[in-house]
Amino acid sequence: MSKQNRDLDVLIVGAGITGVALALVLHQAGLRVTVVDHAPLPVFVPSPGFDQRIYAMSQASAAFLGRAGGWQRMDPLRVQAICAMAVKGDRGGKLSLDSGEERGMGWIVESGAMLEGLLSSQRQCAPGLIRANFSVDHVEVYDLGVKVTLNTGVTLTADLLVAADGVNSVMRSRMGIGAHFYPYGQTAIVANYQTDRPHDGVARQWFFPGEILALLPLPESRVSLVWSAQADHARALMEMTVAERTTELQNKVGYGVGNLQEISRPAAFELRRMEVERWIGPRFALVGDAAHGVHPMAGQGLNLGLQDAACLAEVLLQRGMGPDCGDLSMLRRYERARQEPVAAMQGLTRGLSSMFSQATGPWVGLRNWGMNRVDGWNGVKNYLIHHANQ
Repeated sequence: MSKQNRDLDVLIVGAGITGVALALVLHQAGLRVTVVDHAPLPVFVPSPGFDQRIYAMSQASAAFLGRAGGWQRMDPLRVQAICAMAVKGDRGGKLSLDSGEERGMGWIVESGAMLEGLLSSQRQCAPGLIRANFSVDHVEVYDLGVKVTLNTGVTLTADLLVAADGVNSVMRSRMGIGAHFYPYGQTAIVANYQTDRPHDGVARQWFFPGEILALLPLPESRVSLVWSAQADHARALMEMTVAERTTELQNKVGYGVGNLQEISRPAAFELRRMEVERWIGPRFALVGDAAHGVHPMAGQGLNLGLQDAACLAEVLLQRGMGPDCGDLSMLRRYERARQEPVAAMQGLTRGLSSMFSQATGPWVGLRNWGMNRVDGWNGVKNYLIHHANQ
């Protein structure tokens, strides 16, 4: 394989939010990019009750989606600003964060609406960017590039192959990168609710022994539930009638949020932390859920993935006339830049999950004392707000 005859600068496997956003940013900068995905591209049909799968997006993530042309193409009526956070412990602990009038704390957005905004940008700006319904059959890595054979027999050559194909990444396994999964022993239940009281853009979170519950604001006095419960309790919740489940939820959070009415079918998924042995290899890099998995309590999963994409794009676009996109020393800069913040977030969520899993002992008082102490330190609270928007 010669340096001159490669088809692409970057080949991305996985047409999810992270992969498509990365591809659009690189394409707009003049790189030759293609995205391959084994599935057909989804068609977003707005639901009156909103999608079950929603994300809390930081300012930095929104800016990157804006660079890709996706953020500005979303329906603003389906985007909810987060103005404040209210966190409660199980023994009187509390923490309130308010962004003030000038700068919000991010937004709540449906997964489908976000991807549709990116695909709308792709259809308008780069109609040939994505090859849907194509799977990768074979990968060969050479000194000067990578050769990928699709299920149709078509071959593509590129400087760099990027895996953005999710937590169970086939490409990660194919490239020999090990992944280690650590179950939290919890299951997350997600569903949407209508409430008869305005939420004022406040994201609410409750910590109970062994459980974490969040109500995230949606447009039109709706809220999205994320209930991280012990596996046996989660199964019981899923088997309840709507009335029984709503009553148990209402008893947990009280009526300060208003009367709740379930408006979407609940879904459940096991919670696991995932760590990879390395992020890169010769002519290869991982981004997004293919590179890491964190507890949803911090709402940072997709934000971390988009930060991966933004970092990799910056490294590739700053190379100038020097090395090509698959240069290993350049990829190491990307790996070093992303490993530390991801490991820090994994450590934070792991520690909080462990701390609040204790029903008795010194941790019970300490965790609530800690919340109240932080609640009294405006400097620390401002730091937390700033960090959440990165």
